[in-house]
Amino acid sequence: MAGMNEQDPRALVMQHRELQKRAEMIQQQITMVKISVDDCTKVLKTIEELVNIEEGTEMMFPIGSGSFVYANIGRVDRIVVDIGSGVSVERPLKDAQEIMEKRKAELEKAYENMNASMAQVSQQMQAIEAVVSRQQQEQQAQGQGQVPR
Repeated sequence: MAGMNEQDPRALVMQHRELQKRAEMIQQQITMVKISVDDCTKVLKTIEELVNIEEGTEMMFPIGSGSFVYANIGRVDRIVVDIGSGVSVERPLKDAQEIMEKRKAELEKAYENMNASMAQVSQQMQAIEAVVSRQQQEQQAQGQGQVPR
């Protein structure tokens, strides 16, 4: 942000607004990725629990909005997993677990990158705020110096 001190305050305000919009967009993405990471965590915990469940066991499964349905577990040795682009495949528990662990690791890396981007944008916003504040103080000081005593 070299040369920022010489910039027009209006240009700095515009840059700040753009950075603010970018920060809001990044924050929305961070929220969505965090939800996906949490979802992967739930799936991995469920897969771990399936090892202890016998076929034919009656369980409650979520169907949305805090509602559940009772169902009997027909098979516990395979899971249908979304592998992307709307494609789902049936995989053994171990393979499904590996797919979900890989997905979770990728999401966590994206989460970290987005947080780093957010920190960078915040830093840029703070730099602009400091320059604008300094410019305002200088203008006030000049204005006070011109007032007759």
